[in-house]
Amino acid sequence: MVGTTSFDFSGESAIITGSTSGIGKGIAKAFARTDANVLINSRSPSSVTETVEQVDELGEGTVIGHPGDISDPETVSELVDTAIESFDKLSILVNNAAIWPMEDEMIDASLTEWDKTMGVNVRAQFYMTKLVATHMRSAGIEGRIVNITSQTGDRRTGNRGLYGVSNTAVNGFTYRMAGELAEDGIRMNAVSTDLTETSQVRYEAKLAAESRGVPVDTVLAEWAEDIPLGRMGRPDDLANAVLFLTSDRADYIVGSILRVAGGGNLN
Repeated sequence: MVGTTSFDFSGESAIITGSTSGIGKGIAKAFARTDANVLINSRSPSSVTETVEQVDELGEGTVIGHPGDISDPETVSELVDTAIESFDKLSILVNNAAIWPMEDEMIDASLTEWDKTMGVNVRAQFYMTKLVATHMRSAGIEGRIVNITSQTGDRRTGNRGLYGVSNTAVNGFTYRMAGELAEDGIRMNAVSTDLTETSQVRYEAKLAAESRGVPVDTVLAEWAEDIPLGRMGRPDDLANAVLFLTSDRADYIVGSILRVAGGGNLN
């Protein structure tokens, strides 16, 4: 360890979409530990309630929940209004919610799967950003917006085509809108993930293990070996990157994609 750092987000308020499990939950916990106010979101009301109770114990900030499917524009509008009414102002948005279609080839995907993937992974991020950035502009808040994307958005071949295309769109959206928002002091960036220890990745490993007749841990170990650092990412790895990009230590970073992938982006 070369050095250590800490963050203080007391008085700041953040929306984190898709934050009842995996990476999103890790990000929510990280902000709560820094005493930020946090809004928890996912489609499951019971998961939101449970996560709010868990995260609320971690810091001095206020933690609230708003369940709902963010592919629905009305849900997005209600979510943003709830955060502003509860916290008075919004200074941080983390667009984390995403879905992972698992078509074998893109040609096999239906238009319904395409629309659903783009609706959650791209359109919802755009509309959430539009509403939050409009609030920041009108309130004179030099806020921070971080989009969670994936290395699949950089790769030109491989499986998970719909998911990859949606992340390519998120990357382009980040570049384009970052330049516009920077004129108002709003800094937009992205964090790009690779294989991360989440229930989704374990589920995919289970499917791969069953098809090969080997233990799940064997598949997970093989996947980890393919990453230069020799392990998969953890939610805390991504959360630390988000904390950095939303802090004053990243004041001069705009329109960047921080690849938190253990070197997986080099493969």
